[in-house]
Amino acid sequence: MNKFHKGIQLAVISIAIVCDGTSDICIQDLIQAVADTAFPNQAFRITPAREVIPAHGSLHIRLERAYKDYEPDIIVCHRDAESTSVKDRTEEIKFAQEAAGINIPVIPAVPVRMIESWLLTDPGAIRCAADNRNGSVELNLPRHKSIEQLVDPKEILFFALKTASNLPTQRLKRFNEHRARSRIASFMDDFSGLRKLPSFQQFETLLTAAIFKQTEFKNTVNHI
Repeated sequence: MNKFHKGIQLAVISIAIVCDGTSDICIQDLIQAVADTAFPNQAFRITPAREVIPAHGSLHIRLERAYKDYEPDIIVCHRDAESTSVKDRTEEIKFAQEAAGINIPVIPAVPVRMIESWLLTDPGAIRCAADNRNGSVELNLPRHKSIEQLVDPKEILFFALKTASNLPTQRLKRFNEHRARSRIASFMDDFSGLRKLPSFQQFETLLTAAIFKQTEFKNTVNHI
């Protein structure tokens, strides 16, 4: 949808997402939240490059295809840090961008260990994703300062989702934690905890700066 600012139609900023797997497409909701918060009058089109998800082949080939197929203004490249560092993963994405010859911003989204670490920061969203919005059972989530030191944030998140559901034993056996996990980001409305994580701080800073540059360029060209 096009938006208007002071009577002037703003150009749509398109963002393509390249991520490790289909379960990581939930980052789309986080990108939308960052973009809408920083630029409430700007229109965005945010699209997962599903042709290169899940990951098959070299990263630079996947980035190149997303760039050619979607012709975006910005690419967000998600890679879990896993057993390496955020710095090393970020450098890997930078090298892949250079190898692909991509001259638009490619923004690294690199959660420590895995994306589940970013989803552990909003208990309200976890309860909603578990279909128990008004639940009050204690989730025992890790403190924000310790989240990026967790060995397996996915295991902790799945346990929190099951706990939040507060289902009896027999129904809990049928609880789909994978589906619930995919919904968490869409329910997140409190980003104060997430913004305490250095890996997310880096992502938000880089994405916001890239959007600002693209809006300045596109909207200037659009009104010449």
